[in-house]
Amino acid sequence: MLFDLHPKEDRKELFGRDKEIDFSISQLLSKNWLIIGGQREIGKTSLMKVIINEMKKNYGFKGIYVNLRGVRNLNSLLKAILSEINGSKPSFKISVKVNFVIGSAGIELKRGAKVVNSLIELFNSIEEDVVIGLDEVQEISQASKQFLEVLGNVFASNPKVRFIFSGSYIGVTKALSNPSSSSPLHGRPPVLLNLRPFDEDTSRNFLKKGMEELNVRFDKEDEVVKKLDGVVGWLTLFGNFYAIRKIDFDSSMAYTIEEGKKIMIDEFKHFLEGKNNKGIYTTIMNVLKVVNTWKDIKRGVEIKLGDVDDKELSLALESLINNNFIEKKKEGVYEIVDPILREIDYDKI
Repeated sequence: MLFDLHPKEDRKELFGRDKEIDFSISQLLSKNWLIIGGQREIGKTSLMKVIINEMKKNYGFKGIYVNLRGVRNLNSLLKAILSEINGSKPSFKISVKVNFVIGSAGIELKRGAKVVNSLIELFNSIEEDVVIGLDEVQEISQASKQFLEVLGNVFASNPKVRFIFSGSYIGVTKALSNPSSSSPLHGRPPVLLNLRPFDEDTSRNFLKKGMEELNVRFDKEDEVVKKLDGVVGWLTLFGNFYAIRKIDFDSSMAYTIEEGKKIMIDEFKHFLEGKNNKGIYTTIMNVLKVVNTWKDIKRGVEIKLGDVDDKELSLALESLINNNFIEKKKEGVYEIVDPILREIDYDKI
């Protein structure tokens, strides 16, 4: 059902992404790794899960999906991956010997084992074709150097393992898609698939099909698309309120925006964690709701904060771009990418 709020897992449930599915599968079968990028609520998790299940169903792969939200170090990453491997049915063929023991509960880490060596052994001991999906991979950016060392070793040593990564273009994700000359992945970067919002026709067709599935008559697709753009997460949320919960049109739109704001405020707060100059980011976002050129943004920021160094402003804009909160449309012109982000009062964050 298109208006189900859970991530999609079957190809038949995922609307408008057939080209992306086919492209991704072709890359994985060619032994390339894959990064799924794009703004929040654009469907990265659903696409990842569908690809994994397609590889399992049609090509004989084993596969696991691991959500890395809140996973900040390699120890937590190893535990999360072991949990998924041990819970997978049917189980993997893995010949671990040094850092692990295999017991009734599955594969367990030996006491005192080094995490980097253990991850390398675990991945390199996989004896059959496997696709591993790591969602929100930017979460482990604090351990990016060691993580890249692990990945470089696995890429060179075990072609049976394919990775799919998703997340914002920061930290690990940026290092994956554009590895430096010193990176363990230099010369073998994963293929980047950047998901874009639906165009107007696809957005309208998504709403029409979702309403038809539920036998709901609806003729306000244009109004919804004008307000929510082609962000599939918000279109789905509106459809859930209107067609499943049977809430009137105006209230469904208002609830969609309010719930969407809660989600995006949490995302923006997460982005601000650990930043010393939070005010420049919140001010830029508020200013971008009324102006879009670098010169006007600087003027607006300085009205609120006082003098701001050009380099500091440029770095803040770059960080917002790298985190998919804004886009650089052309030289010196910026835009908030998500309609819900334009509804937020950043002074209250």
